[in-house]
Amino acid sequence: MRRYLVDHLLTMSDAHPAWIADGAVDVEDGRVAWVGSADEAPPGPAESVEHIRGILMPGMVDTHAHSPMVLLRGIGEGLPVDRWLREVMWPREGRITPEDAAAGMRMGAVELLLNGVTTSVEMYFQPQALAEAIDDIGIRCLIAAAVIDQGQLSRFGSWQQQIDDVLALAERWSSHDRIDVAFGPHDPTLPEACLRSIAETAGRTDMLVHTHVVENEADVAAIQTIAGTTAPAYLESIGMLEPRFLAAHAVWMTDADIEIFARNDVAVAHCPCSNMKHGSGIARVEDMVGAGVGVAIATDGPASHHRLDLFEEMRTAIRLARVSGGGADALPAPRALRMVTADAADAIGRDDLGRIEAGSWADMVALDPDTIALNPVVDGDDDPVSRVVWSGSPAAIAGVWVAGERLVDHGRLTRLDIADIVANAHAAAVRLAG
Repeated sequence: MRRYLVDHLLTMSDAHPAWIADGAVDVEDGRVAWVGSADEAPPGPAESVEHIRGILMPGMVDTHAHSPMVLLRGIGEGLPVDRWLREVMWPREGRITPEDAAAGMRMGAVELLLNGVTTSVEMYFQPQALAEAIDDIGIRCLIAAAVIDQGQLSRFGSWQQQIDDVLALAERWSSHDRIDVAFGPHDPTLPEACLRSIAETAGRTDMLVHTHVVENEADVAAIQTIAGTTAPAYLESIGMLEPRFLAAHAVWMTDADIEIFARNDVAVAHCPCSNMKHGSGIARVEDMVGAGVGVAIATDGPASHHRLDLFEEMRTAIRLARVSGGGADALPAPRALRMVTADAADAIGRDDLGRIEAGSWADMVALDPDTIALNPVVDGDDDPVSRVVWSGSPAAIAGVWVAGERLVDHGRLTRLDIADIVANAHAAAVRLAG
């Protein structure tokens, strides 16, 4: 057992983020064995004791990412999503090899870890290569293996073959502690037979379904042409919302759409920075939360918003909620922090992530108290939760642990060499651009 003594401990285990001054966390076999005030820590031998200055918080959970798209970062600037995909992304992604995907995933996973993200939901192609890269880096991941029916990406096979491939991938990695597999249909305009098949298979195997839903106005028009209704209504009518379901973006939602999501226990991955960059719109986060829809905050891919930084996404989500009519008290900082930790974990059905409590995985992030933006700290005035949300950044991260293993130590990877990972990703990006 290893014991961590912590100046300020953010547990996230209660309805609101709770913090413990002079806390202690015991970790055994990759999980939290005990947590509480240091002066109440149970007696008993510890293999080692480590003092963590500053703040220890749960590792963040990114509920919607396409991290291998670091290989495509920065291209297609100024285009709306529909044109950006068809004119810029898909032509290059149609050439992506397993080696390319692995190189991109390794670099993306490193960026996530350096930014305090210990779990990501990765919707992308070449999922077997992604899993191998994730295993190398040590991050935790839910791979939403892509299912798409698009001519520029025909090399990935028919949608029927892609569904079979998802099931084979899930079986292959079923015993892995850090890798889970979900269905990642690209969007509701896939053939109805494809969506029905995914719904039936996911329900039978208890796999999560993750897809883009009404990210922009073009999506609204497309599903209206196909089904004569809204995307949530269509998905409900064909049984797509019966399995566990995580919707990305959900920007253009009607009141009826929000009610459909609420009664079907659909969770939403809100991507404020990507939505703003592409001019896609402002998601109705406060309305969804008020209706009982679980909402998490996510980054989207690094090609659509360049960064995999949930600190930036939290602050952007709060500001959007407030300037879009919610007032100065909309989306409080404690709720925003839950939306990248405990609430985000709940959105993917994982109550053992996103919090530091007995039985949870020891996925943790330490923030350096000497970071300029986290100072000064005045006793009586300090609120560690607000300090993390409004002043936290990747620059403040002193350590990152996944399943009790320290993977980041003051900007340094403990497993692999960052320079090699970046060089391999650069070579893949150059090949795809050719």
